[in-house]
Amino acid sequence: MIDLVKINDTEQMVNPPLGLLYIGDALKKSGYEVRILHYSSEDIHECANQIVRDKPLFAGFSVFTAGGIKSLANVCREVKAQSDIPIVWGGIHPTLLPNQCLNESYIDIVVFGEGEETVVDLASALEKRRKLSDVMGIGYKENGQVIITEARPFIRNLNKHRVDWSLVDVNRYIKPYWDSQRVIPFMTSRGCPHDCAFCYNEVFNRRRWRAYSIDFVVSEVEKLKSEHNIDGIKFWDDNFFVNKRRAFEITKRINLPYYAEARIDYIDEAFCKNSKETNCAEILFGIESGSDRILKLMKKGFGVAKTLDAIKNLTKYGVNPSGSIILGYPTETKKEYLETMKLVTQLLEINRTMTFTTGLYLPYPGTPSYQLAIKHGFNPPQRTEDWDALDRWSYKLDVPWVNHITASQVTRVRKYIQVASLLYLLNVPIFKKLAKYRLTTGNYFMDYDMRIWKWLRGSYMYGNPNKIHIRLIRKLRPFLKYIARKS
Repeated sequence: MIDLVKINDTEQMVNPPLGLLYIGDALKKSGYEVRILHYSSEDIHECANQIVRDKPLFAGFSVFTAGGIKSLANVCREVKAQSDIPIVWGGIHPTLLPNQCLNESYIDIVVFGEGEETVVDLASALEKRRKLSDVMGIGYKENGQVIITEARPFIRNLNKHRVDWSLVDVNRYIKPYWDSQRVIPFMTSRGCPHDCAFCYNEVFNRRRWRAYSIDFVVSEVEKLKSEHNIDGIKFWDDNFFVNKRRAFEITKRINLPYYAEARIDYIDEAFCKNSKETNCAEILFGIESGSDRILKLMKKGFGVAKTLDAIKNLTKYGVNPSGSIILGYPTETKKEYLETMKLVTQLLEINRTMTFTTGLYLPYPGTPSYQLAIKHGFNPPQRTEDWDALDRWSYKLDVPWVNHITASQVTRVRKYIQVASLLYLLNVPIFKKLAKYRLTTGNYFMDYDMRIWKWLRGSYMYGNPNKIHIRLIRKLRPFLKYIARKS
């Protein structure tokens, strides 16, 4: 038995542990029994007790550099206090900071990069008591010293590895989205070839993009359709449209509404036309900033004018855009922050159905911007669990690398951008003026508008669907979006 573990905050429990489902598939094919343990951060004691009861060959944890690491650390401590079960960490964080992880008493082994082949070799070595030095792509401790083995090459044929949905209750991760009722996440590629200075791909995928074959992807999606009645797909690729011909061939053949991520500079008339014809429900773009200087510092490869043109083109073809925004990038000024807020209002004027995800800049180790953050005051955590403060959504982190905004203020701005999106959607002039004033001036005094609309949005997304007011909100939203597109 091998336990593969993922810990998420409660609201993130709807997201399937895709990485572990790939790992589990590889281990099962090699003859190992696998159990996926996907627990909320509120249930870490239960998780630790389950691992101890299972007495697995090892417990493998999927670890991201951000919030949640403290919960993982506490689970591992509890397991170590009750057993000698080997603790293995894999994923982004141990790949970025292997030595720091291995300096922790509760971590025995780390796996670097993609883990399907490495974990199978590791399981065999632990089972047969072979030397860990023979396993490529890991780090471990021997006589108090950290040992790093030879790097493992990227997997040549990704088609050898698939998601084994039998390891989990699939229905736990199938949720309504857009006008579809049974939408599930799926990945068709790994990595991204672009140079964004803040992205973990600099280290984890070495700026390389690799893809599953078109036929493989279509076959896997068809299985989801036939076995689980899927009626929509969220493509979780870092960049689904690196090869646009491939991407549109996939979406044409699966014939489902879909969500995907792309770059602003991919957008032209042909892209918009193909997106519309292949039933694209939403495309997320890394808009990041309304400052051309910050965009250049980020190495995005485009400016604000390109963003405005791209959203105009998508809107013309009726494709729903959403945008990701980073606030508090190293050296950002208050003027540049307000330029970003101005860009948000300009985009909402172009497309009132547009939505945004807004977060604080996170200094990922190994990225070019990481050294810039350190230069301007960031003090990297010295203990693994303290990286828990780097949370895009809960903002426990101090922001010494900028002096115009705090983490709590970023939380407020993020929430108000969500409110502004709803106010623009209603298309009532006084509401739009209020939203524009608040965003472009940073004045949130007497923010009753934010509180009311935050409650409505929260009810729509997370409330009991049987309550009358939530049923009314859900019935009205498609109508409001329809009116917004027509007017």
